[in-house]
Amino acid sequence: MAFMKRLACLLAILLLGIAGVARAAPLDNSDGFWSEWTEATFERAARERKFVIVSLQSWWCPWCLTMNRETWADPAVRAELKEHFIPVHVDQDSRPDISQRYERWGWPATVIFGPDGTEIVKLRGFYSPRFFIPVLKETVKDPSPVDYGNPGGPERGRTLATGLASGQRDAILAFMDKAYDPLHGGWSKSKLVDGPTLGWFLDRAKAGDAQAAERIRRTLTAMTALIDGDSGGISQVTLAPDWSKPSLEFPMFAQQAALTAYARAAVLFGEPAYRAAADRIYGFLESKLAGPGGGFHASMGMAEGQPGVDKRQYARESGQAIQGLAAYHDATGNRQALSLAVAAADWALRERALPGGGFRHAEQDRGGPYLADTVEMGAALLALHRSTGERKWLSAAMAAGDFIAATFVDPKTGGFVASASADAKHLPKPVKQREDNVATTRFFTLLAAYSGSARHREIAEAGMGYLASPAVVDAYAFLPDVLLAEEELRNEPVHVTVVGAKADPRSAALYAAALAYPLGYKRAEWWDKAEGPLVNPDVDYPDYPDGPAAFACTRNFCSLPVTDPAAIPAQLDRLQRGTEK
Repeated sequence: MAFMKRLACLLAILLLGIAGVARAAPLDNSDGFWSEWTEATFERAARERKFVIVSLQSWWCPWCLTMNRETWADPAVRAELKEHFIPVHVDQDSRPDISQRYERWGWPATVIFGPDGTEIVKLRGFYSPRFFIPVLKETVKDPSPVDYGNPGGPERGRTLATGLASGQRDAILAFMDKAYDPLHGGWSKSKLVDGPTLGWFLDRAKAGDAQAAERIRRTLTAMTALIDGDSGGISQVTLAPDWSKPSLEFPMFAQQAALTAYARAAVLFGEPAYRAAADRIYGFLESKLAGPGGGFHASMGMAEGQPGVDKRQYARESGQAIQGLAAYHDATGNRQALSLAVAAADWALRERALPGGGFRHAEQDRGGPYLADTVEMGAALLALHRSTGERKWLSAAMAAGDFIAATFVDPKTGGFVASASADAKHLPKPVKQREDNVATTRFFTLLAAYSGSARHREIAEAGMGYLASPAVVDAYAFLPDVLLAEEELRNEPVHVTVVGAKADPRSAALYAAALAYPLGYKRAEWWDKAEGPLVNPDVDYPDYPDGPAAFACTRNFCSLPVTDPAAIPAQLDRLQRGTEK
């Protein structure tokens, strides 16, 4: 293998351990330099005996903009490309199927293909002309594929599971402990705003783990440095261990993660600074990312080039916004936040719905449908059911579950594929992206509790079987999201039901108190008997003649009727202790 290709391979592998902080700004293709990701492009490459070189970028990525300006526009680079390469630009936000195949390479990611679709070289991040041109020359000279190795073990056959093996769990916990930064809070050097990590430690803190409480409080306090003073949005990552260099990249998933975490932490710890942080991020969603007609814009970028708000509207990002807004409403009682969430759900059902309960990514999808859109919207609809007590949202969430089961389940492994079909005929079968597999497993776990469906539970257990397989646990070391999926699958959600008319303000007060309980994995239901039986009538609630009452229940017992909203947290604390394994 030629030296420069070996060097490219080594750099790419070393950089896989660094957070993907570079993501791309709006693209100027007025000179027609870039081609599109199409079958026709690869057919042209075969006819002309050229390589296809693909640049995956994102709207909010400063290094993508830098590479466009300094490398792709460089005359010497273009001279090398002209004879042997067809440059293709892919906006990774709009093509989840391609994005999820190469996300481990960060943005910008540069992939060189043979005309038959064979992957030859994969490059992570910014490459200057000085390093880029030799890679191009060596690829032409020696087009043999670089062997990057397989980070994970083999996929195994479908199996039902409720958790990891003890050795797997111990290894993950040990790695998380080692990754923690005791001086600055957070995990690793480049600290991401990661929802499952924050959720895992908040759950452990709520369960009485003093060390987890100390670590999550230190992290959340330090993380406020990533909240932009002007807009209120939170950067997805800091480029310095002490949180002093926010990336100025504001994707929706980071807003959802931080808004949810700060809202829960404000209730759990009674800390005004956490409530203030949640308020600022909510203000950002409301003022900057809320789009016309109810949907949400995808992201905002304020680094080099200052691309501003990406005004494209995707089902995935709107689902993430709904989940964050619902969590904020549940913790604070802010009715405007709930109204925004409901409007976004109405928009998605009107503008992005597919027959059978699924969701498109954009107004028109070139690939797809994609798992991420339907699972994020399914989780959002389930969150709205919990926040409002309205059954229509549960019906829509169950329809989304049916669509996922029919479209994205791999029957051989029990895992979930990222898209319904291959993103191109020359590429391998659709990938299984870990985060989406975790999100889908968690969605079906909670959906099963609300629906009472054994089928939903079985899909969740098959999903956990995939997450516990070598394909996942051998590929990654930092897996709080898998631990979170396991914890939820092994335990009942904390369950509280308010029995009372929805027009009665006493019922509303009880339900608001149940929603505010600072645990993410909870089943809150509002049973107005005029609406008929609950969808999952697994508890026989007694009549209470003196008006509305709340009941905290497990599958085996219920509390006495609670009529004082202030008494609900203590009842749920006892219930949580009784349901943990």
